Amino acid sequence: MIAMTAARLGEPEKAMDILMKDGPGNHYSVNGQCPQRIDLSLYLPANGALLAAVGLMAGGWEGAPPGEAPGFPRDGKWHVRAEGFSRLP
Repeated sequence: MIAMTAARLGEPEKAMDILMKDGPGNHYSVNGQCPQRIDLSLYLPANGALLAAVGLMAGGWEGAPPGEAPGFPRDGKWHVRAEGFSRLP
């Protein structure tokens, strides 16, 4: 939710920092899981939260800046291709 809020406030760099930060509560294993214990192999709510944030950042929201992937930085570091995402309210 913090990343989605940052994107909506026009701070996409901060949103990406939040999503990509590696720490005890935000660690993704090689298979994409975000468990609190590395030996778990289940789908946890954090996985869905990551997908929701990326979907909002790629598809946009009502009142989002024009253009594709409005929630991602436009500094040339990110090249985002997305199709079929609906804008969120």
